[in-house]
Amino acid sequence: MKEITEEKCIELMKEKFPKFLPYWEKYVEEEGLDDGITIKVIPFAEYTIDRLNLCDDLELGKIFDLVEFLLNRGDQSVQNAMATGYLECLMHKDPNEIKFRGFVKFLGKHSLEYCKAWDKFTGVRTDGLWDEEVI
Repeated sequence: MKEITEEKCIELMKEKFPKFLPYWEKYVEEEGLDDGITIKVIPFAEYTIDRLNLCDDLELGKIFDLVEFLLNRGDQSVQNAMATGYLECLMHKDPNEIKFRGFVKFLGKHSLEYCKAWDKFTGVRTDGLWDEEVI
């Protein structure tokens, strides 16, 4: 299977999540298409945040399945974007806008590994991410 490129990444998001389209269209209208993939995944993070606030578990499961797929099958730019543009965005919103604990159950192996590595790098322990470890 070929690696997922930037163009295919955005197309997958639009195809798999029709409710994401208004987020994407607003982004394109306001920002254009000149930004790199790391910035282009931010509307998907905003869409995810809204699904989290609506407690849309069915959609969240599908979203994080796609995130894991992109972390595994994306080219290097897509993998970097999903880690630094998407996952870090969600982590940054905890605990004021969303509760990481509320969606950690949806994260796949690579997503969890990245989030833990980011916590270690920044010197924090995101609530819900480390529950299986005894301090």
